[in-house]
Amino acid sequence: MTRIMRPGPIRAAAVALGAALLVSGPAVAIAAGTTLWVSPAPTVAGDGTSCADPGFNAIQAAITAAPSGATIKVCQGTYQEQLQITSSVTIKGSGKVVIKLPASPADATTACDTAPGTGGYQPDQDGISICGPISVTLTGITISAAWPTSTCDDSLYGILIAGGATVTMRHSNVAAAGARPLNGCQGGIGIEDGMAWTTPNEAGHLVLSHLTVSGYQKNGITVDGKGSTAQISNVTVRGIGATTQIAQNGIQVSNGAKATVTHSSVRGNECNVAVCGPHGLTQTQSTGLLFYGAARGSSVTDSMISGNDIGVYYAASSSGRAPTLPQVLISGDDLVRNRYEGVVLDQGKANVTHCTIASGDVGIEVLQYNGQTFGSTSIASFDTIKLMSSATVDVLSDRAATGDMPGKFTISRSDINRAPVRDHSVNLPIVRIHDF
Repeated sequence: MTRIMRPGPIRAAAVALGAALLVSGPAVAIAAGTTLWVSPAPTVAGDGTSCADPGFNAIQAAITAAPSGATIKVCQGTYQEQLQITSSVTIKGSGKVVIKLPASPADATTACDTAPGTGGYQPDQDGISICGPISVTLTGITISAAWPTSTCDDSLYGILIAGGATVTMRHSNVAAAGARPLNGCQGGIGIEDGMAWTTPNEAGHLVLSHLTVSGYQKNGITVDGKGSTAQISNVTVRGIGATTQIAQNGIQVSNGAKATVTHSSVRGNECNVAVCGPHGLTQTQSTGLLFYGAARGSSVTDSMISGNDIGVYYAASSSGRAPTLPQVLISGDDLVRNRYEGVVLDQGKANVTHCTIASGDVGIEVLQYNGQTFGSTSIASFDTIKLMSSATVDVLSDRAATGDMPGKFTISRSDINRAPVRDHSVNLPIVRIHDF
């Protein structure tokens, strides 16, 4: 199964650079703790006391002028600019505020975007870049980071968070991130929190609530790299649906990052590319939630995961020893109408409990193949698995003569009686305890 975390090798030259980031406004000293006002009016009136009397006509200009801790109030309108934030600020939208890419987006130039390790990829281009040990709050804004459909770049981000930054984002939207319409290239992440490919690792910290992420090309939200964290609640992540262009993922947690997802909805990630299909070992699939080497304590709870190829996929990191305790918790979720698998469990140990898994090919699929570092020992309990067309539980093995790691899948006190329980392996048994 193909699962791309970091966008792959360079595919094409970067798009042409546009003008420098817009920085305009009065060159005056501004006291810490003050409020700055931004309006898209062609001229700036007054010293900045309201939307009728703003001090700036560009958000980046206000960010550049703002002292640490300042609040920037952005008045209703569309702002065609890219933002780079390297000090602590609060940005609040007043009315409908849209931040849209300029016609010719520029490469980002923060220390995070140019950190050692980024040189192996095309230069970052971000709708908003947030870099450094700072605290930033974003409220009431929409980011529309839509590149021309001819753009084939592996480093396109609606929002990039790195350098130890902590970002709290509420009542906002990411409406586009990547080429529009989709073109099949691997760039285009709605929110990128942390970067595992830099040296040293660039961590980010994210708190999301009450927002929608859609219009992304590859991933809706990525939480990546050791030390990166995310708390995601009451968030909707929505893919494009069945597409012949790309295998999308809704939320990815990878390479030592830790994330908790709760009371959220992830849907519409389905791949119809020729290499995609229902076979979990030989074909590519899109995923609602992808836990790939996520740190222990990561979870998805009380959420609706629907209309994806796979609802939730889990694999422990191949480095180190096999985990003896569950690393990821999948609890209280509705995993419905995911067309191939509700849950896929690769190597390692996860806990699937109190979930409803319904309407798809396979409820829970356990993978065994030559190339795993250790076997799967995941567990499930108190689940309801129903209306599956192929199997409620399936151990899918390549049955390699050598290299298939032994394991065990234990399911207890669950309702799994409507479709077969199948084990294609020779050394990864399904243990059923008091199920019905």
